[in-house]
Amino acid sequence: MRFASLLVYTDEGPEARRRIALAGEIAGLFQSHLIGMAASLPHVPQIDPYAGGAMLGEMLGLFRDMAETDVGRARALFWDVVGETADQAEWRGDVGYPSDLVVQALRAADLVILGRCDPTRRPARSPDPAEVLMAAGRPVLIVPPAIAIGPVGTPAVIAWKDCREAQRAVAAALPLLGASSIVHVIEVCTAEQAEDARDRVSDVAIFLGRHGIVASAQTVQGDGGPRSDQIIAFAEDRGAGLIVAGGYGHARLREWVMGGVTHGLLERSPVCLLLSH
Repeated sequence: MRFASLLVYTDEGPEARRRIALAGEIAGLFQSHLIGMAASLPHVPQIDPYAGGAMLGEMLGLFRDMAETDVGRARALFWDVVGETADQAEWRGDVGYPSDLVVQALRAADLVILGRCDPTRRPARSPDPAEVLMAAGRPVLIVPPAIAIGPVGTPAVIAWKDCREAQRAVAAALPLLGASSIVHVIEVCTAEQAEDARDRVSDVAIFLGRHGIVASAQTVQGDGGPRSDQIIAFAEDRGAGLIVAGGYGHARLREWVMGGVTHGLLERSPVCLLLSH
């Protein structure tokens, strides 16, 4: 079980540096090819095109140059962090809408590694993980701003829900789950659902065991609060470095509606989060 190729999105700042370093660690573990990527969409000024004339063309050229400069800085950061593994890495940078370009580039990778959505960052500069998740045919690993513990060699938590998204997420996560010290398969449920839930999580744990992965299974009784918060609390109590879950939601044009658990995990997970839709 391995990832042959990884794609890591690169913007700027310490968060990006930590994300690239983590991608390099995972790539080293599986001897994967590592693709660094950045994109930037030029700003389009709000002026009358009939009144602007040549000035409009100059402004558009200026904003494109600024976007290319953004991509150039990200490229320099990627190669600075990658360092000695450069012979197993490549760079892809372009001018355009980041989420769309990431989805297109995923034809060349098994997994994409992104930062958490930050409202202070422009969507023209960084992809929205929810957009990528809903449009891509690959799993998404979302890295929190500060990584207290990594997903390699630490416990992992599978937030189980009996649906195809969760099945796909577990299958996609097998390489990382195999690199975990133990995998806790949990389902948050009501007391009335506990018996059936125990059968479901036991099946998943047995499946993992047949792949040589040490796994435990248990149910967690819902406390009436957000289930995402209970999953996060469970992961923190176990010292987990990874949460795996299905990405639930649907898309309508560019209005993305995520399920409550998915939305909560995307917003608040303090550890790496692997989702598949």
